[in-house]
Parts: sequence; structure tokens; C-alpha cells
Amino acid sequence: MTAASDRAVFAVDIGGTKIAAAEVHGRHLLDRRQTATPRTGRGDDLVAAIAGLAPKHAVSAVAVATTGIVRDGALTALNPRTLPIENGYPLAKALETALGVPPLVVNDAQAAAWAEFTVGAGRGYRNFAFFTVSTGIGCGLVIDGRLQVGATGLAGHVGHTMSDPGGVICGCGRHGCLETIASGTALARRGSERLGRKVGAPDLFAAARQGDRIAAEVIASAVDALVNGFADLTAAVDIDCFAVGGGVGLAEGFIEALKVRSLQLPAVFQRPIVAAKAGADAGLLGVALLFDGNFHLK
Repeated sequence: MTAASDRAVFAVDIGGTKIAAAEVHGRHLLDRRQTATPRTGRGDDLVAAIAGLAPKHAVSAVAVATTGIVRDGALTALNPRTLPIENGYPLAKALETALGVPPLVVNDAQAAAWAEFTVGAGRGYRNFAFFTVSTGIGCGLVIDGRLQVGATGLAGHVGHTMSDPGGVICGCGRHGCLETIASGTALARRGSERLGRKVGAPDLFAAARQGDRIAAEVIASAVDALVNGFADLTAAVDIDCFAVGGGVGLAEGFIEALKVRSLQLPAVFQRPIVAAKAGADAGLLGVALLFDGNFHLK
């Protein structure tokens, strides 16, 4: 990776609930702002929201991290419940028309993984995985020091690997994905079903801390599914270290529970599990670092 350029990168991070933006100079985020993500299902409305966050002055570099699958600058939602949008929406082309600059567009978990690998918890490793456990589950992989994107942009979508063959249907169309067991959305659904009242993931963690056995069991099932997912990924590509972030991932006691559960695995599958360090805006920082590193999608 080359040294960061002196110019600012207008970086954008598109999530299912909010769009964040900032001008990134090197590793510094300036004038950060955000807006609600349009839920109309129209990519043009998404672009309009991003244009509304752009600086008043002309920008010379634009880099976008987004939930979903990015292929040749086009965006498709693997799980439309997370971000409703037309399949294959030409996001890069539409943003170039709106902002006057051809942007780099990368999946958000992939971008965050690069930030963690470059300046966060992944420093010093060659094979590294970043998991964000939040509303959904995202993952970014760096193998042999290179960010993995894949020919169709699917690399790292481990939240959609199978965890329970007889489980509920996922927004991606498969049954029993890891995301249906261990995400914040899944914890809220499963906790509500087991407790007989509507709860969110934070309520579930609070109940577990107060000694609620059912809440603790629901969280433990998520921990178990994630640790087995880590083991599967380690068997596939020999990960050196897992970093975990997101609202669920960084909840009190969650990473410690992952570590404890991982010790029950055969030793060959055990790997360090650490807290992510690049912060909540890792996607913004990571995509800007990729831009300045002259990253090109294959």
C-alpha cells in the first residue's frame, strides 16, 4: 500500500439505517455528518441522500463503503431487509453523475476489515478476519495481506453461511444462516419468542446480566454459532486472528464469552479473538485508506 495522499477523500458509509460521511485526510476524519438511509427501495434516492452530505466545495476523490454486494460498481442487497434497493443498481455510475468524480465502491465490512488490518486489531497478522455483529453480521477477510473481494463481490459474507440447516429463512433466501442465529435482529426475535414479550438485543443482555436463564441461553446459542463459524473459516483459509466489532459484538462480556467457548474447540481450530479497535467509523476510514492505497476491484 502506498502512503496516503495529501488530498482529502470524501468517504461515505452506507448502512441499513444511516449513511455517514466525512472528509478523510490520511487517517483523520473531518466534518463527519450523517443522515437516515432512505428505505424506498430506489437507488436514486440513496444517491440523492449521499449528494446531500457532500461538501459544498468540489471533491476530487470519492470512496464509498456500503452494505450489500458490490460488483463492477453495481450494488445488490444480499439481504433486502437490510437495504432495499434494485438488484444491480449502478451505484458508481450514478454517484459519478451526481458528484462529478468516479468513486471507489466497496462492501462496508470489507472496508472496515481493511481499517482494522491497517491501523487496528489486525496489525501484525497476514490472515485476518473482521466480524461486525450488529443488526446483521458482516465479515471482511484479509488473506496473505490482501483484502478479499471476489469476482462477484461476495467474499467475506460469512453471515450467510449455514449454521442451522432446519432454521428459519434468512433474508438472503437460505435457511438457518449464521445471521439468523447470532445477529442483533436474531437475538431480539429469538429472545422475544423465548421470553414471551418483545425485547431488543440490549434488553436481552440486560436480562442476562440480572440472572435471567432464558436470556443467557439465547445469547449462549449465538456465541456457540459464531465460534463454530470462526472454526469453519479457520479450516477453510487458516485465519490467524478474529477481531469482533458491532453493537452486539462489543456488548459487555460478549467477546469474553466467545473466547471461553472457543477453548472447547479442538486446539487446531483455536485462534485469538479480540475486540475491534478502529472504531465505529472503521468503514469510512477503511474505504479512504483503500482509495489512497490505489485499490482496484478485480
